[in-house]
Amino acid sequence: MKKINRHVPDVSQGIADRGTEIIERHFNAYGVKRASDLPEEGKVRLYREMQQYFAVEMPGGLEMKPPAPWWTRMATWLRSFFAGE
Repeated sequence: MKKINRHVPDVSQGIADRGTEIIERHFNAYGVKRASDLPEEGKVRLYREMQQYFAVEMPGGLEMKPPAPWWTRMATWLRSFFAGE
């Protein structure tokens, strides 16, 4: 499974596969190939089903860490650079 963003933790392949099946089922029901082509009703139904699915599969939710400010990342990089790592 390709990561959406480096700040989003990985999910297991099984959870990702079942989520993909939900999306494919909605696409097939409306005869589209992209989420942007879904009618508004289809987008709402897909959104709600995905919310319910992940609420059941991951009751604790995804623990997302916001990115560190640029100055923190720069200080970390400088420390590792000058430490020779």
